[in-house]
Order: sequence, then structure tokens, then C-alpha cells
Amino acid sequence: MPWDISLTIGHALRHAPAKGGQGLDAALIDIAQDLLLRDLDEQGVIKALAFKGGTALRKLYAGAAGRFSIDLDFSIRNVDDDASAVGDLLIEAIDSREIGPFRFGIAFRRGKPHVTINCSLGSTETLVCKLDINPPPWLCPALRSHVPMPIHEQYGGPLPRLYVVQIEENIAEKIARLNRTTPARDVYDLVWIMENRRNLGRVLDLDLLRRLAVMKIWVDMNGLRTSKHSWKKGHEPQPFDVSHWLRMRTNSEFDDENIGLLAKAQPSLDELAEALSREYQFLAGLQPDERALARCHGADRGVLLRALDQLPGSQMAHGSCW
Repeated sequence: MPWDISLTIGHALRHAPAKGGQGLDAALIDIAQDLLLRDLDEQGVIKALAFKGGTALRKLYAGAAGRFSIDLDFSIRNVDDDASAVGDLLIEAIDSREIGPFRFGIAFRRGKPHVTINCSLGSTETLVCKLDINPPPWLCPALRSHVPMPIHEQYGGPLPRLYVVQIEENIAEKIARLNRTTPARDVYDLVWIMENRRNLGRVLDLDLLRRLAVMKIWVDMNGLRTSKHSWKKGHEPQPFDVSHWLRMRTNSEFDDENIGLLAKAQPSLDELAEALSREYQFLAGLQPDERALARCHGADRGVLLRALDQLPGSQMAHGSCW
């Protein structure tokens, strides 16, 4: 349906995370993503996907308290769907789409799709956000509404509820990434979630979160497949040493100091490192099968497959993975 979108440069500047024009591009991307997600929902395309990553955390959990994240990360929602077919539909639905003051396109960089955004408001540059389409989540996705923000009043109507990767699985993937490297943006997200876990709308299951994190780290090391999907090995994976993960990380260990633009004062890397170690002490409570998986031996694949089958609300049917 046509929406009465009434956006001006003033609205975008008020939505920006910094005074003046410093954060304008990030604000425009954030707004464009909102409108694109609604359009994809209207087309029916996004119902085959589950939203995930830092952008999903900002839009569906943190609102203005979250960092501006410019990537669009999705998982294939249903394990029986073909990833290539869903990806092609998504790209076709985005390319050459015009919504309000925004025109969207698709550009490929090193073989990976990126969403290009041209806007008639305040920016003559072509804005770009990465588009990632990942294998299905192990847990059944949940439906969640956007956190209300003042800019939404200019969209001419409500934003849709979106399927989203369960919060425990989303966090577990960030924990697994921090087993390999220390991106400041992921540390910020992990700290924000734990410090605000009582405001997420439900209790965060820390036992499930720990279990998923160990399983994700094992898959990073050894890979996983079904007949239609492949979870590839991570870059420079390593076994899960809990004490090493919980160490007080030094500034030099942060491989990317770009947290992303924030609407509030940015914490120091020392503050983030201390909070990360403090808030994630529950990871030390590994159960016997989790300790086995933490070694990341390929011979323990059977342990991983049984753990997948036993996850609450698991999408991974018995015998479907190897």
C-alpha cells in the first residue's frame, strides 16, 4: 500500500547520533532500513527470513540506546528452504526499489551483495550497507515488534513485526566471534544486552546461552551441513578456553575500535572489557558435554548432533545434520 512518508532533513538530523551532520549518513541508513524492511514485509519476501545481528538488536531490542549498525544480517528462516532461491528473491525485491526519498540498488563487492541507497535528503553520496544471508538458526525464530522511536511517526504508518533469531542464539554467535577476535562493536552489543537483560520482555536463559555459545564455537572449528545448508568454518577458529575468553582484554586486543555511532557517550574500551568479563562469568559453568565440545575435537561430532537435537524448540531434526 502507498504510505504517506513525510521525512525532511530536519527529521534526519534529529535522528542522527551526533550534533550537526557528523552522524547524518548513519541516520539516513537507519531510516532507509526501516522503510525497506516494511516494504519487504509487504512484498512477502522477508517472511522467509529471520533478522539477526547488531542492526536487529538496535531496531527490535535497544532502540535509541543501541549503536547505529549499518549491516543487514538475516538467516534463512526455514531449514527446508533453499538459501540461493531466497537470496535471489530478496535481491530482486530490493534492486531499483523506490521508497519515499530513497532509491535502493544492489551492488556486488568481492562476490557479496551490498544494498546501495541514494537519498534526496542531505547526502549526495551513495550510501552502502552490507547484506548477509546466513544458514537457518537452530532455534525457531520469534516475532518481535520494533522499539518505538520518534522518527517512526514520519513513516505514515506502523512498522511490521519481524521474525528474529532468538536473542540467546544471536548473542551466542557474538560470543563465538569473540573467541576468535575482539571487535569493539560486538563487545558493546554483548555488554548492552547483559546490562539490560531485565528489559528484554522475557527472562534471558543463561544456561541455554552458554550451551549455544559452546556449540557455535565447535561448529566454527569443524563446520556443519544439512542437505541444503552449510555452516562453514570460521576464520582462525580455536578451542573454547573459558578463562582466556573471560580475561580482562587490553586496548591493543580490540581489532576494530569502531563501535559505531551512539546517541550517548561512548564507553572506553577498558570499561567495555571490564563489563564483558564481569557479566559473562556464567560461561564458566560448563556441563560435562559442554566441556567436551569446548575442546572442539572433530571426533565429538556425535555430541554436537545430540545437543542440537535436544535444544528447546530445535529446528534441526534428528539425523538431518552431519
